[in-house]
Amino acid sequence: MDFVSTALISLPQPKGVWESILNAFKGSVGSYIWAVILVAIIIRFLFVVLDVINKKTSMKNNVIMAKMKPELDAIQKKYGYDTRLMQQKQSEIYKKYQFGMMGACLPMLINLVLQFVVFLTLWNALRSVSEYNIVNKYEDMKNIYANVIALNENGDITSSYTDGDELSIEIVGNKLHVVINGGPHDILLENITKDEESNSRIYDKIHKYVDKGTTEAPNADYVGTELSEKLVDWAVKLATQNYEENQESFMWIKNIYKAESPTSPLFNEKEIKNYLSKYYTKTEKATEKANDYEGKIFKFVITNGVGKKDFGKNGYYILTIIAMVVSFLSLWLSNFMMKGQAGQQKQSKIMYFIMPLIMGIFTFMYTSLFAVYIIVGQLMMLVLTPLTTIIVKKWNEHDMKKKQDKDVVVVDYRRKNIEEK
Repeated sequence: MDFVSTALISLPQPKGVWESILNAFKGSVGSYIWAVILVAIIIRFLFVVLDVINKKTSMKNNVIMAKMKPELDAIQKKYGYDTRLMQQKQSEIYKKYQFGMMGACLPMLINLVLQFVVFLTLWNALRSVSEYNIVNKYEDMKNIYANVIALNENGDITSSYTDGDELSIEIVGNKLHVVINGGPHDILLENITKDEESNSRIYDKIHKYVDKGTTEAPNADYVGTELSEKLVDWAVKLATQNYEENQESFMWIKNIYKAESPTSPLFNEKEIKNYLSKYYTKTEKATEKANDYEGKIFKFVITNGVGKKDFGKNGYYILTIIAMVVSFLSLWLSNFMMKGQAGQQKQSKIMYFIMPLIMGIFTFMYTSLFAVYIIVGQLMMLVLTPLTTIIVKKWNEHDMKKKQDKDVVVVDYRRKNIEEK
């Protein structure tokens, strides 16, 4: 029997810092979802220190700015006609209050840059992990389908089978366990070495034993035996079974590697081609461009095979709604906790809409893994906000008390004792 395999049976796993961390956590907890949740929790705890410093610095600068504002307004009114002179006078005010723009903005800039870097790199890592798992599952299904179809060319099977016989197939380890009328035939599932001809070989098998052609251009090579028909049914059944058994879900989300939306959790042809093209060599890209073997194989295995089964919806944008609500609550709680603190400026109401909208867009457009990361991160901010606020308040109280003690001048009004001579 001439065994066939996928064009890229051994896909290289994504490599990188975050990918390595996620894979290590997955090895411990058994799921990428829980790995992402752990990463989100750890990241938020690490940012607590920066959040506290940022809040403290921000409040300190707001207090100074409030004190400087009347003098700055007076300078602007008096020297507004001379920009150079006005800037000189403003610099004198900044020096008087020991206020530097760079020092005031540096903690906030460091915080923003680090959060942006983590956000962007982790998004890219989760996207790569999701794409890899999608195409890897598809390649497995394609491999199973092709090997079952290729049983048509196994002499032991074809000679043992006659029309009307009972046929059943299951995957046991790395073998196809074929049973005909109670008589077992174990067929080893082997994989040929990866080369640019693999997809063409798979297509040749499928085209020969599955594609019946049309009335205008019938497929003369089609072997329309009862065995061939049963093998096609079993190929679809086993590929579907493989998809269901290896699908990674979480709560109501059926496929964590796709966006949580009211569409099928099953991957589509466009994304499969897009993801696989990143692994192709130049020769493979040229072969696929000329023949579209991947598209033809996808039509048989998924569109006309596995895809006929209703797998339901992958979600209903619930993650998007949760992300927006939690982001709003996080902003509101942060401002509520800091309300009444000296130097605390009133939060712009527009931010209550902009930030939740940004979080909603990311959860709406990208993989459910990243959506879960965003939600867990926002929930951690919601939980940790009271803690960071209490720390900042206590810090401010300590600074104020220290300053008051320093400014107090102790005067002793008691009459001194004069020693009598």
